[in-house]
Amino acid sequence: MSKSMNAAIVEAVFGDLEGCDSCVLIGCEGWTSSETVTVRAKLREKGFRMRVVKNTLAGVAFNRRNMNGLGGRLSGPSAVVFGGEGAIAIAKHLVEEAKTNKKLKIHGGYSEGEVLDGAGITALSKVPGRVELLGMTLSGMFGAVSGMSANLDGPLTEMHGLLEALVKQKEAAGSGG
Repeated sequence: MSKSMNAAIVEAVFGDLEGCDSCVLIGCEGWTSSETVTVRAKLREKGFRMRVVKNTLAGVAFNRRNMNGLGGRLSGPSAVVFGGEGAIAIAKHLVEEAKTNKKLKIHGGYSEGEVLDGAGITALSKVPGRVELLGMTLSGMFGAVSGMSANLDGPLTEMHGLLEALVKQKEAAGSGG
C-alpha cells in the first residue's frame, strides 16, 4: 500500500477511537464475509462498531490515541470493537458471542488506561455493567424507602383499627344509654 493509503487508514482508526476510552481487540482469522457481516450486525444492535485493521497501522493509531502497548496485543487478522457503553459492555457481548462462534478469539483490549489481555477482557465481562449498577443503586435506595414505609405503615394500621374500635364502642354506648 502507498504511504498516503496507510496514512488514511491510520487516520480512520484514529478517528474511530475519538471519544472512546476503551476498546476490545478480536481475532477474525478464517472468517467468511457472511460471518463478518453477522458479527458486525450483532455488534451494531448493541451500539458497538467493528473495524478490521492491519495490525501495524492500528498500532500507530493506538499510540497516537495514547493507548500505548495495545498494538502489541494484535496478532493475525484482527478487528477493533469500540463504542456503546465501553469495554465492560463490549466484553460481556463478545465473551457470550465467543461461546457460539468458535472462530472469534479475544486478543485483549484497553480500559481505563490499562492494556488487558484476553483473560483480562473475560474477567471484565463478569463485572456488573452500567445498567446492572444503576439497578443495584436504585434497588438499594428504594429498598430502604420501601422498608421504612412498611415500618411506618404497621403502627398506623394498628392505630386505625384501635380508633375504629373506639368509635364503635362509643356509638354502642351512646345508643344503648
